[in-house]
Amino acid sequence: MRENSIWRRYEVNDVIWATRALEWTLAAIFAILVPFRWIIWMMAVLYWVISLWVRKRQKGPNAHGLARFNQVMIPVDIFLLSLVVSVTGGLQSQAFILYSVEIVFLSIYSSIFWSLWGILAIWISYGLACGNWTNPELWWREFMLAFLAMAATLLGLSLRQTIKKLYQNSLHIEQLRALKTLQESVVKVSSLPASVDTILQTGIRLLDTEAGYVCLRTPAHKLQLISQVGLGAEEGRDLWESYELQALSRGVTMYYRNLENHEPAQVSRGLLARGQRELVLVPLRDQETIIGILGFAGVQKKTPLMDHEVILNGLAEMVINQIRFDSAQASSLKRGRLLAVLERVGRIVTSNLEMNTLLRSLHQAVAEELETDSFFVALTIPDDPENILMQYLFDDGKEYPPEIMDIGVGTPTEHVLLKQEPLLLKDSMDSSQPTGSLRIPKSAIIAPLAHEGQIIGAMSVQSYRICYDEDHMEFVLSVASQAAIAIQNAQLYQQTESIALTDYLTNLGNSRRFSIMLQKAVGHASRTGSSLSLLVIDSDSLKQINDHYGHIAGDTHLQIVANVIRRNIRDKDIACRYAGDEFAVILPGTRLNEAVAVGDRIRREMDGKFAWKDSMIGTTISVGAAEFSVPMTSEELFAAADRAMYDAKKQGKNRVAVP
Repeated sequence: MRENSIWRRYEVNDVIWATRALEWTLAAIFAILVPFRWIIWMMAVLYWVISLWVRKRQKGPNAHGLARFNQVMIPVDIFLLSLVVSVTGGLQSQAFILYSVEIVFLSIYSSIFWSLWGILAIWISYGLACGNWTNPELWWREFMLAFLAMAATLLGLSLRQTIKKLYQNSLHIEQLRALKTLQESVVKVSSLPASVDTILQTGIRLLDTEAGYVCLRTPAHKLQLISQVGLGAEEGRDLWESYELQALSRGVTMYYRNLENHEPAQVSRGLLARGQRELVLVPLRDQETIIGILGFAGVQKKTPLMDHEVILNGLAEMVINQIRFDSAQASSLKRGRLLAVLERVGRIVTSNLEMNTLLRSLHQAVAEELETDSFFVALTIPDDPENILMQYLFDDGKEYPPEIMDIGVGTPTEHVLLKQEPLLLKDSMDSSQPTGSLRIPKSAIIAPLAHEGQIIGAMSVQSYRICYDEDHMEFVLSVASQAAIAIQNAQLYQQTESIALTDYLTNLGNSRRFSIMLQKAVGHASRTGSSLSLLVIDSDSLKQINDHYGHIAGDTHLQIVANVIRRNIRDKDIACRYAGDEFAVILPGTRLNEAVAVGDRIRREMDGKFAWKDSMIGTTISVGAAEFSVPMTSEELFAAADRAMYDAKKQGKNRVAVP
């Protein structure tokens, strides 16, 4: 898209070439009657041969040579026309009118300065051809040629300006057409680097330059190269020592010419070594924010890079659009992944009401999307603001059992629970580490668990290897909002299940809980080979108390039995009211002799009296003890302990018996 292309478009060179052929033909006609006409004819034929040869060779990509041929021929024409005038009569020859054709050629191809020199050459040549400088008619004709030259020069100036405007408009149209084609092509490119490469390659071709690159601003306010064309790998790593940062801070297009005259430290590395002497930097502006720099560099051309404003702005806008599209696509993919995880969390919410299973599933869902070395869910304890229940804790490859822990003053977990706002911690954590991690993590996110405006706990993900960012925190917060609903449902389920499995009078497990827990205990002992014993306890006094003092006194007696049992067993032992005045105690990891000792402690504490109104009521219990052995079932173990209890009654009550 050089200027000669627009001259070809309007056929100026072709017209001048054809006009010159007509001019030489007329010169030959003027010389048809002179003695030396064969010389003129030979020159005309020679011109025709040469011009036809030049015209044939100046087609296609070499058409700009025709313009040079036409310009070089102007002084030759003036000399040969003067020769024609001389041999055809000098001042009497009418061939002088052909000078007007050369004046037109001068006005088209030359500036006013060179046109004046050309006109002076015509004056002198015509005077020499006539050989009579004192003849008034010569000066009259010279005056006519001068007037014609002045008019032609003014018209030529207007013509060149018009052609220049036509060229500029045509160039803009061609540039816009090329940019439109480029825009259509980059839409089909999938990745951001590939699409920016395509834009840079097209820009280099349109600008007729050698190198281009795009770098984006990072969160740390530095520049990161995302694509480059025409630069080596080494140069591509460090392109912004000074000029790029200046363009980034000023927010305007900056142009540098004669780079070799600048300080080497200010010039982007590699440009001078590759012979590139000019540089243009266009800020990439997304609305009011400058997000990066588009740069083009090359050797100095007749048209500076800065003059291609339409191309530069168009290319910059296309790069910005591709960055927006890539960002929107990445955001869409992120949203898609988030929705997929939240959909999975939703399934977990509806399908898991058992707390540990629920939290383990939540951990797995988070770990599939986010690198997680430590994960915990801590729940608040009603009426105990200084402690939390670490309901689920996974750290460094190991899952830990639930545990009540001190929140700790000033810890991040305390901040989240008190302020009810999330925390993103990275790189600056010290010994005041998040609750649950056994060593200081590299990064952590702690999100509050809130249900209907009330804080119920906190959820945290932590990493010993990577730093989390705002996108990671957004993901954790989305999961936490779903997890809070699931945890609340699980807590309600636990409360409902506890009510369904608890005896209303003694707050011990009921017969249903006893059956469930005995089956689990027998199954565990069968698999692991651990010891297991069972106590069956029956009141010796309930019937007499009910008959003499009423059922309220009998209920009090049962509550006393339940409290005595609680005081004499471990936390892992399970006590239940099986039926009426019959109780059962499951003793995991306990041999028969140890079980007998436990039963005897309970029996001795119950051997006494309790006050009821104005009376003292005596009470005793009978205890049967049995030990599990393979291949016993839970029913067989219970039957053995129950038989032992009846044996104790037959032997006189208030004692412990074994099968």
